Amino acid sequence: MNKLDRYKRVDYSLPDKYYAWLVYGSGIDNVGKDGKPVEIPLREPNENEILVRIDALGICLSDIKIITLGGAHPRLRGRNLSEEPIVLGHECAVTVVKAGKLWAEQFKKGERFIVQADIYYKGVGYAFGYLIPGGMEQFTYLDEKSLAGDDGCYLLKVKDTTGYSASALAEPWACVEMSYRLEDRVYPASDSPWYVSTTPKAEVKEKFPKAKIYTPAQLPDSEEKVQDIIIDDPNPNLVEKCWAHLASHGTIYLLAEPDKIMNEYVNVDVGSIHYEYKRIIGGGNSLEKVKESNSRSDLLPDGVALFIGAGGPMGQMHVQRALEKKDGPRKVVVTDLDSARLEHLKLRLSELLSSKKAELITICTRDFPNPQELNNRLRELAPDGYSDVVLLAPVPALVTDAIELTAPKGFVNLFAGLGIGTIAKVPLKKLCEGVKIIGCSGSRISDLQHVLEAVEAGERDTNRSVAVIGGLLAAREGLVAVKEARYPGKIVIYPQIVDLPLIPLEEIPKRLPDIAKYLSKDGTWTKEAEEALLERFLPWGT
Repeated sequence: MNKLDRYKRVDYSLPDKYYAWLVYGSGIDNVGKDGKPVEIPLREPNENEILVRIDALGICLSDIKIITLGGAHPRLRGRNLSEEPIVLGHECAVTVVKAGKLWAEQFKKGERFIVQADIYYKGVGYAFGYLIPGGMEQFTYLDEKSLAGDDGCYLLKVKDTTGYSASALAEPWACVEMSYRLEDRVYPASDSPWYVSTTPKAEVKEKFPKAKIYTPAQLPDSEEKVQDIIIDDPNPNLVEKCWAHLASHGTIYLLAEPDKIMNEYVNVDVGSIHYEYKRIIGGGNSLEKVKESNSRSDLLPDGVALFIGAGGPMGQMHVQRALEKKDGPRKVVVTDLDSARLEHLKLRLSELLSSKKAELITICTRDFPNPQELNNRLRELAPDGYSDVVLLAPVPALVTDAIELTAPKGFVNLFAGLGIGTIAKVPLKKLCEGVKIIGCSGSRISDLQHVLEAVEAGERDTNRSVAVIGGLLAAREGLVAVKEARYPGKIVIYPQIVDLPLIPLEEIPKRLPDIAKYLSKDGTWTKEAEEALLERFLPWGT
């Protein structure tokens, strides 16, 4: 039996100690001790725990936010990291090594899983890779918080035939997938919404007899928050006043004929669209027309999609998803400041594109010093507007551009993490034409399951996101590389391979020629390359 088979079966002697990158405070210098991981005794799992081996780990920009903020990070709730260090890493694939007494029937040695990062237990959020030790170590222990939490078990079973990196990267892909699987409210849910109008429509009053009806001058001065606000004949000042009363997950409905709306702008907190799920939608002079105009949540089949600032790891996932969709757009336009990232994108997707009818067009924005020239070029590629625009650069001015470039009844996905309080100028006329602005943060376990099923069905190749591989000792350098945006794709760490430096896939033919022959034709990481890597570098003998 070769090393890989024994590895899969956990049929080898376990070490007495294992390496872990403990975080003792803010700043990269507080990751590990003297720039090295810490050795921790490998103990038997307690009766309420299972011991799992970390097989593959993707490094995420969210890890950098923890390093920057330390214990002040919202999810750490003021924890004193110098006394209670944490272990980063929430994008990982694991294998069960041993189960404690309470879980011995449910979890067996050699079974494989991925972990849903957002973990809630008795109403309290813990999160894997935050308050629960994550994957930037060789082994970890999971207890009832992860195994019997508020949503049940937060581990999803992985087939033996699925690669480690492919399954680990289902987690970041789930965040992408969720943004297209949102179930936004497009019709008032409350039986007593606010209705702001100088001449209330009889049909609205009939449908919502308990509605609180206000004229624009009668809007309350209080800080009262509501879930649904209907506005007749909106103007920027009125919309901004109503926005101040909109609760988290609330929606403003604009009833207006688009051709009667002036080319004016509304100042909108776009960060609250992303993080608080607030919405403002239009598309006609009745609630039924607004609902019809905003019913779509995924990319328009045979449409024209624009991805702004999509050269980074998450942006490239969005583009790949668009091209992999069976009913995807016919034209995909991608912009980024970095021409090298765009070239990387085209190279990694070349094999996929050869089997698709979709057209991929990349534009380096540095070639257009004048923003208006760039927008003119983008309009040339979609004279009638883009059916979908996805924004991956957290720049308020680009929010305005994205909406301006969108066709009626299209949608703008604000995927970039624009913080709450970020104000952008939103064209009111576009909203009244049915342009829907969406945004979301994180993912749900159903999104993770959806991606994993697509991976295992051969419909989603998450390995196309891999740009760099490395061993456990390289994880700290990987964090620095992510912070510096050094690479255009994901860094995947193999914790059971201790001493392997970060190696970009482009350098594998020169540095690891015996591994390079297992890469895909366009240089993509594969399960076969991963298995060859593990067979060669696992540190114990045959």
